Amino acid sequence: MPVTSLPRVTAVLGVAGALLLAGCSAEGADGDKGAKAAPADTREVRTAKGVVKVPVAPKRVVTLDMGELDTALTLGVKPVGSVVGSPGAGFPKYHGDRTAGIKEVGAIGAPNLEAIEALKPDLILGSLVRDADRYDALSRIAPVVFSEQAGTRWQQNFLLDADALNKKAEGDRVVAKFTARAKALGTAQGDPGSLKVSVLRFVAGQNRLYGRASFVGSILSEAGLGRPDVQNVDTFMVEVSAEQIEKADGDVIFVATYGPKDKTDHDKVFGGPLWKTLKAVRANRAHEVDDEYWMVGTGYTAADRVLADLERDLPKRA
Repeated sequence: MPVTSLPRVTAVLGVAGALLLAGCSAEGADGDKGAKAAPADTREVRTAKGVVKVPVAPKRVVTLDMGELDTALTLGVKPVGSVVGSPGAGFPKYHGDRTAGIKEVGAIGAPNLEAIEALKPDLILGSLVRDADRYDALSRIAPVVFSEQAGTRWQQNFLLDADALNKKAEGDRVVAKFTARAKALGTAQGDPGSLKVSVLRFVAGQNRLYGRASFVGSILSEAGLGRPDVQNVDTFMVEVSAEQIEKADGDVIFVATYGPKDKTDHDKVFGGPLWKTLKAVRANRAHEVDDEYWMVGTGYTAADRVLADLERDLPKRA
């Protein structure tokens, strides 16, 4: 081969090598299941932190609160990881075996960022009220969709998370089905507003009566059910002492307890003289319910379980 032909041969080989490398790079990007979605595979979602690009079909979701966990499972998405309510609490039992295989990644308000990163998520769901100071660090791991609040705005949060999961149509069906069931529950009461439904929760150091702005309060409002005056307010909850427990009275009382009962005023109130004087107690209409879905779950699967308890325990009226 003449010496003058070498530069031309070298150029041809260089182009061929570049094309080969480009092909390898493209193949690697397509085959890497843990890589973030390419721009062509993303869509925009408006969040509490502005517009965020998320995968069109997220496969490895991490949830940072019980509401987000409930929402994902309600929509048929099993997260690869989720926080729990508190250290050692495990996932809410009302989900049954649907949480099998989900990795625990810390507790609410204290997620383990290393554990989350190890799962190679492609979407993280949470809220500013829980994890605002961790938003930047989480965003370096995967796209983050945050709502403003948790609990009190659970229905709006559900719609946001359904959008992020690209499950808007499924989410709309869940909402419509729940709304119809809640209205039917109220209709079965004849005049639902005349039935005063009280909700009492025992927490260590606090006895709480829940207002309309709470998760359970919004469910009762959906059904058109009445509330005792102290709870018929647009607030989250009102604290009462054991000596003020008469404020918990109503036509029906639903009682939840967070954590061990002996760490709360539960036994003191139930064993005290005032409890036995309450109208609902005397009528055998004081019912203890599961705190995990009445208070902690804050999603539509939990809300459906609350409706089931109401259907079972509310007095039947013509």
